[in-house]
Amino acid sequence: MSRKDKSLSPQGKYRNVSTEQTTRYDREDSLYRAGAEVTVAPPMLSPAGLLTPEELDVRWRLAVRDRLASMDLRLTGPVKRLGSAEELDLGDLLITDWVCPQVEGTRGRNAVRQDDDALLLLAANAGRQIIETADETVVLRPGTVLIMSTRTTGRFVIPDHLTKRTVRVPMSALSPFNTGGGAPGCLLLDTAQSPLVNLLHGFLMSLDRHIARMSAAEVEGARNSLLVLIASMIRASRPHIGDDEFLQLFRRRLEDWIIAHLSGGPIRVADLATAHSVSPRTVHRAFASTGDTVGAVIRMHRLAAARGDLVNTSLSIAAIAHRWGFCDASHFGREFRREFSLSPGDYREAHGCA
Repeated sequence: MSRKDKSLSPQGKYRNVSTEQTTRYDREDSLYRAGAEVTVAPPMLSPAGLLTPEELDVRWRLAVRDRLASMDLRLTGPVKRLGSAEELDLGDLLITDWVCPQVEGTRGRNAVRQDDDALLLLAANAGRQIIETADETVVLRPGTVLIMSTRTTGRFVIPDHLTKRTVRVPMSALSPFNTGGGAPGCLLLDTAQSPLVNLLHGFLMSLDRHIARMSAAEVEGARNSLLVLIASMIRASRPHIGDDEFLQLFRRRLEDWIIAHLSGGPIRVADLATAHSVSPRTVHRAFASTGDTVGAVIRMHRLAAARGDLVNTSLSIAAIAHRWGFCDASHFGREFRREFSLSPGDYREAHGCA
C-alpha cells in the first residue's frame, strides 16, 4: 500500500511495428531477460547506473503499456531530466504518478485489440498534454480531469515537462456502479465548472497523504469511494442524446436485471428479452448503444462480484466460482487472471480484508 518505484519486466514483444523497430525492441527486451536492473527514478540511480537514452526509451514503453495502455511512443526533445513512474494503487485500480519528458504517442486499432477494456483517468499537476482523437482535440492541464476509454484511438503530444497522476480502472471494477451507460470515449472536465469534478480531483490528489496508514478494509473503502465519484461524474456529464437516450436507459434496466440474476446460473439474451417483453434484437441494440455486448457486460459483473467475495469473505475459491456462474475453479482462475493479472489466491493474499 506504500508508494514505490515501478520496475517492470516485459510480458511480450511489441507488435505491429516495422522490421527495423521490431529488431530494436528485441534487443532492448534482452536487457530484461539478462536480468539488467532498469529504473527511472533519479533518487535510486547511482552515477554508474544512469540510463542511456535507449534504456530510458524502452523503460517508458514498458511502464506506459503496463500502467496505462499499449501505444507507440517517441521522445521528441533532448532528455533534460529522467522521468519517473511511481505506484499508488488501490487494489485493482492502478494509480501512477508520472514525471514526463517531451514525448508523443499514437494508439491505433491494433493497440486497442491488445488491451482489455478499461477506463483511464488523468489529472495534471504541471504542464500540459494535447490529445487528439477522431472526433476532437482536448488539452489536459492543471485543474482539469480527463477520462478516456482504452477503446479510443488517437495521438497525444507532451510539448514540455509534465507531471500527472493517472488511474487505470478495469471495466469489471466500474461495472457495479451506475455510469448512465458505457465508458466515454474522451471526456474532459474542468474543476472550476463542476463541484463534483473538483471533489474527485481533490480526493485523487490527496490519496498519497493517507494510504500508507490505511488498513486493508480502509483501502477497499477508498477504492469504492473513488469508483463512486468516477461513475457519478460520468453520469452527471452525459448530455441528452435524443432517440438513443431510450436505448441507453433501457440498457441500464437490463444491466440491473443481470446483476440481480448473476447467481442464478447462465444468463442468455433470450432470458433478458423475455423478462422485458422485447425482442433479442432490441437487447443487442441497447448494449450496442454504449459500445458493449451482452456477453462482455455479464462477464464484467461476474468478475466484479467474485472479486468482492475474494476481498471481503473467507469463502473458498471453488465456492466463489460456483456462486458467480463460472464453470469451475480453473475457469474462474483463467478469467480472473486475464482481468487482474493475478490468480484469485494471490489477489486475496494481497488485498483481502476478511
